[in-house]
Amino acid sequence: MFVRLVVAERQGGLLMLMLSLSSTLSIFVLILLGCLLSFAGLVRRGADEVLSDYVFYVALPVEIFLTTLRSDYTPDVNVDAYVQAYGLGIFVLWIMIYVIYKVCLKKSLVEVGLNFIAVGQTNTAFLAVPIFILLLGDSALVVPIIIFQSVVLTSISVFVMEVSSFSQIGSLSAFLKKTLLVVFKNPLIISALTGSLISQIKLPHMIDTDFFIIESMDMIADTAAPIALIALGASFYAGRVTSTMRNDCNEIVLGVFIKNFLHPAISFVVGQYIFGLSGLLLFSLILISAMPSPKNTFIFAQAYGVSVQKFNLVLLATTCVSFFVVNVAGYFFLPHVV
Repeated sequence: MFVRLVVAERQGGLLMLMLSLSSTLSIFVLILLGCLLSFAGLVRRGADEVLSDYVFYVALPVEIFLTTLRSDYTPDVNVDAYVQAYGLGIFVLWIMIYVIYKVCLKKSLVEVGLNFIAVGQTNTAFLAVPIFILLLGDSALVVPIIIFQSVVLTSISVFVMEVSSFSQIGSLSAFLKKTLLVVFKNPLIISALTGSLISQIKLPHMIDTDFFIIESMDMIADTAAPIALIALGASFYAGRVTSTMRNDCNEIVLGVFIKNFLHPAISFVVGQYIFGLSGLLLFSLILISAMPSPKNTFIFAQAYGVSVQKFNLVLLATTCVSFFVVNVAGYFFLPHVV
């Protein structure tokens, strides 16, 4: 009897691995397509920025609005514990990042803050959303992480990077006003909050999929994932690196280890042994932690005058490695999702 159970469990794991591979391969093929289109010159220079702007300001806000509008968590889905577990995992991870980059590597606070983003946060909008949709059916569990990252984590990261420039800003209140403006200009936050508010009002005609406005929004939302992935691939080639990046090889490898392996491991320990998560929530926590560096990493690097090429390489490398980590996580944890 025991042998049969073991065999059945292994077969279930293999089936889930095939599902995970099928889903993630389609995602990474689109990323590769974007890179190849840019390499072949079929995507004009700057086109990746146009596509990214469309995804960030139009398609993803619509997709997130609809997701939050329709979210209907069952009582056994403890979303608060899920977000708290993610937050505690990030806290532990950020302490390690500070010690490694500030104490050991003697990096500036600007670089420490950038690494809080590059290896201490996740690519929610451009990669987690499509992966969660394909593996779990929707991106509802990505939305609270998007809000938490944008409102809390990005604010703290910006605070760390701006500490050295307080004298130019003038006062703490001016800095806080600047930070809040950056955060709440984020269309993903606005769309998530709006969708959540309307879902609480429970207007039947707003949630009805036959309502013509919702149908139009669904068509726009369907474009978010494929265009986001193609834009992500195109941006890699647009930010191609030179031989001088060999000097940063060790730091890039370190970033990949922290983001792709250490972060999911910390999330697993925190989620299972501190918050008692299991099934869907534990797998979602590990899955969101296994996502690569956020796409806005190189944007912050540009803004603060730090090596854009280095952080673009971190983004590229963590994206490639995440394919392996996501599928390993799917093999071990997806069979237990109920």
